[in-house]
Amino acid sequence: MSTADEASAVVVTGYAAVHAPALEMLPEAARSRAARSERITQLAFSAVGPALAMAGLATTDGEPRARVGIVVGTAFGCLLTNAAFERRLVQGGAAAASPRLFAATVSNAAAGEVSIVYRMGGPAITLTAGSAAGLVAIGHAIDLLHADQADVLVAGGVDAADTALEEWLAGGGMRSAVPPGEGAAMLVLERATHARARAWPVQTLIHTCRAGFDPDDEAAALAAPSGFAAAGPMAVLAAMARLVPRAQETVTLACPSGHRASVVVERVA
Repeated sequence: MSTADEASAVVVTGYAAVHAPALEMLPEAARSRAARSERITQLAFSAVGPALAMAGLATTDGEPRARVGIVVGTAFGCLLTNAAFERRLVQGGAAAASPRLFAATVSNAAAGEVSIVYRMGGPAITLTAGSAAGLVAIGHAIDLLHADQADVLVAGGVDAADTALEEWLAGGGMRSAVPPGEGAAMLVLERATHARARAWPVQTLIHTCRAGFDPDDEAAALAAPSGFAAAGPMAVLAAMARLVPRAQETVTLACPSGHRASVVVERVA
């Protein structure tokens, strides 16, 4: 890799994926906070913690790290929490409204909770682009790194699902043959020069990321819905596993909503 290429290259130094909350392996500070959180936040903790640990960055003590942040992509966000809050309000009136649930109805709650525990004082962003949101989050993180807005960003997708989500989709005429899934997949991204400076091994290069929206795109409209935003990052991890060193693969995901995204992955070691 040339000096110019290395200066602009974004690399993966850690990663993790889960299909259900897995809190038992987290450090105590993360485990205790996650246990009091909603399901989407538990899923985020379950992937972010191991990914940061792999990257040697799983700090839960000290001052917030201003150059370390997170970008979360989600298809459904905190819908389950919103549904639980509304259900209690409808059944019991204002007196039954839960302040704890209300605090978690903010779309950025999962990113915020994870940032607090892992001392990430940099960008804490949540975005949505249907089931393509996980790949779009990776692309946004790459843009932030190129713009020197951070040194390290955890990026990927997370969604939680249960009967409340299925009922909401059915009520909106969006029922699918593929039921909505849940899970989280997170990658630790940093510039190659930063990883080299801290002498950390590089797993993968992310060369490019493209994203767009076209609700009239027939290919996207006919795409089999993945059901959750972690599908894109999980596809990146699958590509990393099957690629031989120096080989490249383009990972693409299209959502029936019209959102689409792709990244080019190169396996280093």
